[in-house]
Amino acid sequence: MTPIDRIEHYLRAFFSERFDSLDFFYRTTHQQRTWGIYKLKHGTKLMDFVISIHARVEDHLHFDHLIPHKFVTPERLFKFLNDFKSFLNSKQYMLDDNFEGEDTDMIITYIQEFKDDLVDMVDYVKKLYDQEEAIIPYQELRYQLITKNINGFVTTLKSIMASVSYAIVKVKEGYFHSNVHVVLKLLGFEIISEEMTNIGRIDAVIRLSDLIYILEFKFGDNEDLSQQALNQVKLKKYAQKFLIERKEIIGVGISFDEKQRNINGLVYERIDK
Repeated sequence: MTPIDRIEHYLRAFFSERFDSLDFFYRTTHQQRTWGIYKLKHGTKLMDFVISIHARVEDHLHFDHLIPHKFVTPERLFKFLNDFKSFLNSKQYMLDDNFEGEDTDMIITYIQEFKDDLVDMVDYVKKLYDQEEAIIPYQELRYQLITKNINGFVTTLKSIMASVSYAIVKVKEGYFHSNVHVVLKLLGFEIISEEMTNIGRIDAVIRLSDLIYILEFKFGDNEDLSQQALNQVKLKKYAQKFLIERKEIIGVGISFDEKQRNINGLVYERIDK
């Protein structure tokens, strides 16, 4: 089963269990709005919130097949889901203002529970797409990149590289670079080495559903050159090529040491331009 198949199967089951309840709640709440939801704090806006949730689910998500039937690409689906999650969270203040402990109105309780389910759904869909079955420690490596635990990722990667026999390690930047590429490719990542831009060549680019890593490698003699590598990413504006995709971009500088025959430095930061 492909990642897209898993996503469609999950969403089909998710909304099959919930849409009838949402639809009934939406219709009855709208019919009784004058003496129901309108009497709550932010009543009119709460009704608009319910209408918007219902419309987005009915028009975009409650279908057996989503790609390419409703969304041309997975990226389009993820953008919609991310925007949906941001929209849901932006309205939390209205629910908070109506929370009264055990005396909280049932309308608020229902909206809160459904809103929380939808936010969890978005997070799980992204996990379904990004996370493949892989043996440990590769499963751990993959999860660390997905969750942006870059320090943990490099620590695990160093451990893998340290297991390679001294006799077969070639002390060249290309050797370490290719090893990283092969490891990430085996993990199922979409990784491109020597990615060309208008003013340079990126050592490696890793794409996830809503995240892009730009990796630059430096190789030295017992010297940490990771900051120099990251500076190159920023100086040559490597991220500029990917801004149109509207994903989070993280630049990563990795330094390899000739004597240690392993990674000896790491720096990273989010890049917005």
